[in-house]
Amino acid sequence: MSKVSQIFELMQPFVEDGKLLNRSYEDLNQVINDFVVLEEGGQIIACAGLKFYKPENAGEIYALAVKKSFHNTGTSSKLMEALIKKSKNMKLSYIFALSKFGGRFFLRYGFTKAELISLPLIRQKSYDNQRKSVIYLKSFK
Repeated sequence: MSKVSQIFELMQPFVEDGKLLNRSYEDLNQVINDFVVLEEGGQIIACAGLKFYKPENAGEIYALAVKKSFHNTGTSSKLMEALIKKSKNMKLSYIFALSKFGGRFFLRYGFTKAELISLPLIRQKSYDNQRKSVIYLKSFK
């Protein structure tokens, strides 16, 4: 099974629960290089995208998912550590995530709640006011 297919399949239970936005196979295929994945036995067990916003030198963590059978095993911590490492290697000024459900998770890694104005301008314009996601931001300055 391809990397895109595995990520798509991994995300589906969270999409169905309303915890992740639905993304098509084609959409994922276009942004596959954004993804950090963790594997076990040749299968992807966790993933998250890291979208780069060049004008602000920022990154957005999105589509974060951990296979349910790997919850409470430290897998999400390993994934977050990999995302932070990638962000630092890219020399990003800050990273952010929008979430309705993962507040304590992000706060545990030094993110703070932020206002819409903190996001890159293009992301401010695409923010879904009806979804009312909380913005979490981690600065590397």
